[in-house]
Amino acid sequence: MGAAAVLGALMRRIAAMLSVGLLVAAPANAETHYLIVSGLGGEPRYAESFAQQALSLAQSARRTLNGDERVTLLSGDEATSDAVTGALEQLAATVAEGDTVAVFLIGHGSFDGEQYKLNLPGPDLDGETLNEFLTALPARQQVIVNTTSASGAVLEAWAADGRTLITATKSGGERNATRFAEQWALALASEEADANRNGAITVQEAYDFTTRKVADSFEGAGLLATEHAEVAGDTALGFNIALLSARIATTDQLRNLIEQLEVLEGQIETLRGRRDEMDNDAYFEDLQGLLLELALVQREIDAARAGE
Repeated sequence: MGAAAVLGALMRRIAAMLSVGLLVAAPANAETHYLIVSGLGGEPRYAESFAQQALSLAQSARRTLNGDERVTLLSGDEATSDAVTGALEQLAATVAEGDTVAVFLIGHGSFDGEQYKLNLPGPDLDGETLNEFLTALPARQQVIVNTTSASGAVLEAWAADGRTLITATKSGGERNATRFAEQWALALASEEADANRNGAITVQEAYDFTTRKVADSFEGAGLLATEHAEVAGDTALGFNIALLSARIATTDQLRNLIEQLEVLEGQIETLRGRRDEMDNDAYFEDLQGLLLELALVQREIDAARAGE
């Protein structure tokens, strides 16, 4: 295939990404921090399942960050109310305004008609208190994924500017143990979830994969679904919540190229945000230029990968 054909194919691929709004990079110098909490299992089978899901999510986060210094995992007996609030206090003292915080809650939740609680070893953590600590985080962008039963009870109470909130259930009345966390953990490590095949899993891609798999699991078993996931806020739906191996830099050359790619992705997203205020010709001329640069960098990355 000639160079022009290669570039044409790459540009068509990138244009497809843009058409569904899934090409988003974090701002320069911004960092992502993960807090993963695996709550009380109650029964051995749940305790083991929750712990495995939390570990899988932590591994995805560490792979994405190429290290564990910004990944906090609280699981089993360590996941007490004091430990969770302490971790959130530490995050509040650490993160910057331009950073992103991702919080994943796994386990059982309860709702008595007035108050949601996350079931933890020792005293449970009520939703109001948890939301106060989340609100105290200075990060302007937050991704909160509450995979517990009855998690839909917090949809309105936890809604906030800059926060994308995902719950495994649509209300506090859906109290059965959920299947959402298992599929969410798979999504963050699955090439199948990577709908646009760019080596990164966005929040939207992970959500779409998870809800589809959850629905399929009930249908395959001939059961009525007892959980229906919901999303509140969409500011971070395009955020890359996990990177697959293809997006991980293994050499200094790849690291530099991937950094260039992310800068260009950010410039494209900024341009898309200015679409309504720009002349059509100017917009498409700028977009074409950025897409061409992106295609050239992607071609270099593919060549570097092939030479490994």
